[in-house]
Amino acid sequence: MRVRVTVTLSATVALAFSMTARAQDDGARVYQLAPVGFQTFTAFVVNKRGNEGPDPGETTPGSETRSDVLVLRYARTFSLVGHQLTPFAILPMGRIKVAQGTGKATESSGFGDAQIGVTVGLLGAPALSGEEYASYRPDVSMSLLGRIYFPSGAYSHEQPVNLGANRISYQLGLPTTFMFGQSFRDERLTTLEVLPTVTFYEANHEPFGANKRTQQPLFSVEAHLTHNITSRIWVSADLLYRNGGESRTDGI
Repeated sequence: MRVRVTVTLSATVALAFSMTARAQDDGARVYQLAPVGFQTFTAFVVNKRGNEGPDPGETTPGSETRSDVLVLRYARTFSLVGHQLTPFAILPMGRIKVAQGTGKATESSGFGDAQIGVTVGLLGAPALSGEEYASYRPDVSMSLLGRIYFPSGAYSHEQPVNLGANRISYQLGLPTTFMFGQSFRDERLTTLEVLPTVTFYEANHEPFGANKRTQQPLFSVEAHLTHNITSRIWVSADLLYRNGGESRTDGI
């Protein structure tokens, strides 16, 4: 079968940089079924202004955080005993700048922490050829998601703000999609996606001004309701819930 490549450019205004670098919120239709051999390359532009720090849920009253990040994602679909298997790789790059009060702003730029992961079809996620995919009527699908975040991003223990986290993180999830339509090219296709995940963090042994920083597991649920306007254009309404992730620096 001829290999096809899809290139997607998305602009996202409300995504926090911490999601991109530390606890990625993937967005709508990222885990939709695809034909075996299908490749995707996605570029997300992430711009955020607020008072949320580098870690999920970390806010500092009176601070101003500016994040400008480009996130690159590559994935390819394979067959594993009749189920879809889709490994992927993610690389963020850009700049984060934090100013607090009248003090000097701290800035970090370069690459963020690289990520590799895989999804394996569990329910309603068969390995499909191009011909089978074209005629496949979507219903309900569920996959198992596994991902590792590597401490490869820009990091210095001499400053409080960094693109990289200087630690390894692990994530498990269950991407589940409810699809309503005759096919994936149905101009009236509607989908409801629910992605519960839990992320586990190893310790950072070189935090700013301390000896050790730990973080409790972070639970999140990402949800997207999407609808096709045409066979090539769709819109989405999105929700995100997060809980946990308490951090301790030298036990405090």
